[in-house]
Amino acid sequence: MKHFTKVSLTMVLLAVFLFAGTTVFAGGAREEVVEVNIALANNPLSQALAQIAQEEYSAEGVRVNISVLPENDLRQRMTTEASTGGTTYDMFYIGPYEGQTWARYGWLENLEPYFDNLSAERLAWYDRDDVIQGMADSLSLDGEAYALPFYGESSFIMYNKELFEQNGLVMPDEPTWEEIYELAKEIHDPDAGIVGMTMRGAPGWGMSGAPFVTMVNAFGGRFFDMDWNATVDTPEQRAAWEMYKRILRDAGQEDILAYTYNECIALMQSGNCGIYYDATSIAPPLESAESAVRGKVGYAMAPHQELKTNTSWLWNWAMGVNPNSSQAKKEAVFDFMIWATSKDFVQMTLERDPSGASTPPGSRSSTYLIPEYADVPYAEITLRTLEEIDFTNPTLEPVPYVGLQYIAIPEFADAGTRMTEYLADYVVDRITLDEAIRRTQEVFEQVAVEGEYK
Repeated sequence: MKHFTKVSLTMVLLAVFLFAGTTVFAGGAREEVVEVNIALANNPLSQALAQIAQEEYSAEGVRVNISVLPENDLRQRMTTEASTGGTTYDMFYIGPYEGQTWARYGWLENLEPYFDNLSAERLAWYDRDDVIQGMADSLSLDGEAYALPFYGESSFIMYNKELFEQNGLVMPDEPTWEEIYELAKEIHDPDAGIVGMTMRGAPGWGMSGAPFVTMVNAFGGRFFDMDWNATVDTPEQRAAWEMYKRILRDAGQEDILAYTYNECIALMQSGNCGIYYDATSIAPPLESAESAVRGKVGYAMAPHQELKTNTSWLWNWAMGVNPNSSQAKKEAVFDFMIWATSKDFVQMTLERDPSGASTPPGSRSSTYLIPEYADVPYAEITLRTLEEIDFTNPTLEPVPYVGLQYIAIPEFADAGTRMTEYLADYVVDRITLDEAIRRTQEVFEQVAVEGEYK
């Protein structure tokens, strides 16, 4: 049995040599090997995929090189590659934000012709109907697939049951943010090395922006009204900004801005943290053999406020084909993609690691019918969070955009990142809340004007 969940990779290049050399000889004939380059995010499930692929994947005449990169770096490289027509990477590792936008720009290969070329037997083996519909839809344009979900996620609360018991506390099944804050303060004990609550603090629209935007939604905030007027400077948004800061300053980790999900995971695994709000896909490493809190973690729904608006997020890490790669490379990448997103891959991960720590969640319905996986502590609530998501209605008031932890417009990658930079400055007292709100309001107003949404 092998576990891959505590690997901490910052910028590690894994060369996955599935064929030795660049040339093979068949019957005396010289035949060039097709070499494809892939980059994955440095989260636990993607790290596990890289390791498993190195040991298990093979395709005749193909060599696959896999890079594992920090998420912010990966996003930047993928976006630059796609927008400039580059061919450094033959597969794009993206999410629904990029999936739908890039498909419109022609930056992703339409996958339907590749499925059409599969044999009936191969199609039945892959079983596209088993892919969770919401995940497939988030990566499709006009009903046609442009990427395949490797794993999907929503968000929820993870908490250390041992620390809760020691402090005589009870976690509500559907807590409010105010309740979470009070519980975190009760647990927080810096003198004993105990952190009340951890969340991502590192700037980036896909870093601190993910939990923070869901907080804005939970407080009834929005970023634009139906006329595309920026709505950052509102009481609802201010309440979310204040709550984020209160949690991390009054009960959070010491080095707030250095924490990505990897640092949060390590802190929670250590047993020295009471509460952690993040993606449902974070649960497997907490239940791995290396985790000090294995079997001691409780799970609750993403926090809401009294308004009961959308509180969680929807995301998947998905695989798309670079349309500028050679046809031979495209076909090789597609073969790798359907292997990595298949039911066989799911079953293989459970055979290697029955804890489920390496098993991609939230992508296939059949995963939750496998007895070994259905019994893991986080399976039932993960499925519940996915089933309750309304991707098209992120907040209480109507909005002209879709997306839960992001806004599905091209400009959000930059605007959301700038917002989190102002958020970081506010959290550590470099600027006031008024200043942070004013600057962010200006950013989103500029997006509406320059993007010609108004």
